[in-house]
Amino acid sequence: MKETEHKTAADGEEQPPIGGSWRVLYAVVIGNLALLILLFYAFTRAFS
Repeated sequence: MKETEHKTAADGEEQPPIGGSWRVLYAVVIGNLALLILLFYAFTRAFS
């Protein structure tokens, strides 16, 4: 596959670079954000 070619879904929408679907990619991003918030909260409670 050339660099200028992109994978497209049946409805013409481009596929995300990882994850297989945009829903999976967004879920990973939101899960990562939630994990970071919990970690920062735990660090704040532990070291204050």
